[in-house]
Amino acid sequence: MLVTLDLNSRQTARVLAEAVHIRAMLEIEPRPDAFSDLLWGTLSGRGQDGLYVELHERGPDIDLAGLVGAMCDVRMILARQLYLFATFVVDSVPQTAPQRLVIEVPQTIQVANRRRFARQAPLEPVPVRITVPAVANTFVGILANINPTGLACRLSGRELDEVLFIGDQAQLEFALPWSAELYTLPAVACTKSRSRQEEELMVGFEFAGTADEASLKKLRQSLRDQAARLVEEG
Repeated sequence: MLVTLDLNSRQTARVLAEAVHIRAMLEIEPRPDAFSDLLWGTLSGRGQDGLYVELHERGPDIDLAGLVGAMCDVRMILARQLYLFATFVVDSVPQTAPQRLVIEVPQTIQVANRRRFARQAPLEPVPVRITVPAVANTFVGILANINPTGLACRLSGRELDEVLFIGDQAQLEFALPWSAELYTLPAVACTKSRSRQEEELMVGFEFAGTADEASLKKLRQSLRDQAARLVEEG
């Protein structure tokens, strides 16, 4: 299942800066009325007029001048994470080698996650203490679901929403109902969404690669051993 989330302006700027820094590969799909095939290119820079893309293996049948003004969907991968955005072609530079396109800087970028494991929800409330570096307060949420690679929890209020952003680090502390084991694990925020009433925030975390492997092994074994105590797989 593919889940997408709109990044805010700060997150969008950070993703674009990183993409330019590493010369990210872009997959550009012009809307069907402009051109029916995909274009591939390297994001080579950013200027006042847009993002500069050096095209790879451009076919001779492509009329770059005809793409100016065309809407397009763009996909790129940074740190194994898929990002999506819609934009349009501002200009083309067909006389250079490689040939180039200039695309408008997107106002919004979406981050996408494909879930690899079934999520399981506990039968009883499980508090999750969330500590964000450089923030004095500790936030407490209620575990919504958990799997071997991460968890999601619900929180009320807007405080955490204002200090924790997609890609930020946090430390999670929780104990599962059937176990005396207290887990303290570093994690990275990967999704955020609000309820319709905007009174509740759902935050998804992925356990970080810096997590203690022994603790992660115990957690995963505990989830397997006590699967009968968990419901709502999906």
